[in-house]
Amino acid sequence: MKYLPTIILLTIVVLNVFSQTNETIKQDSTNYGESIIDYFETPPEFPGGMDSLWCFIETNLNFNIINSQKDFGKVYSVFVIKSTGQVSSIKINPEYTRRAPGFLKDSIIENEIKRVLQLMPRWTPATQRNIPIRISFSLLFQIPYTDFKCKQLSNPTARYWKVDKPARFVYKGVKDTRKSIAMFVSEHMIWPSQDDCVGNILVRVLVDKTGKLSDYTIIRGLDGCRGFNEESLRLIKLMPDWTPAEINGKPVKSYYIIPIKFMF
Repeated sequence: MKYLPTIILLTIVVLNVFSQTNETIKQDSTNYGESIIDYFETPPEFPGGMDSLWCFIETNLNFNIINSQKDFGKVYSVFVIKSTGQVSSIKINPEYTRRAPGFLKDSIIENEIKRVLQLMPRWTPATQRNIPIRISFSLLFQIPYTDFKCKQLSNPTARYWKVDKPARFVYKGVKDTRKSIAMFVSEHMIWPSQDDCVGNILVRVLVDKTGKLSDYTIIRGLDGCRGFNEESLRLIKLMPDWTPAEINGKPVKSYYIIPIKFMF
């Protein structure tokens, strides 16, 4: 029995340490709003998941702004998702990205991306040990924005950006869509004016289930050049029917960005 006090003492110490550990977690959980946690067990989730996030972003972005510049590059966004799920502290192309190559420095595009991110609803916050925590989250945008990620399979009448098989344009037996577009444009283009203009015009079209084109929208034009935007629309409206996009083996309505290149 002479060892009993020692055993009791050790038991008390172990229990006391365990109690302090649990208490520390509880105390920290009330202070997560003050610091960002690097490690988490369960990641945050936008309502409906990542596809819904990109659908939200692509629905709200003004592509006349996003794709308005001639420059290509990346735009990096980082923001905080609080333990309540609220989004805060949105930063677009922070200072450390401005020193790196490949990042687009355009305040108009940056402000448009920030505007849309500010509209985001609450997320389901990340958790650690089942406790909601505050973390940093980032998204990368490639400009011009043509790699659309939204895919809404729940809506049978939806107009899709992301599909299993994209819409295809075959011209004179050439199966590569981009090459077919370039061949068709070169054969049918009429140089619009005497303006000394070169560059790319991006036109968004809707390809319906039968392959017919509609909803022609210039999302990046040569606005300072007389007749170039109009010639792009004229060329696309001359195109024969496309092969429609597919999801799960079935034709669907889909958007497609058609580039029209004006080069000497």
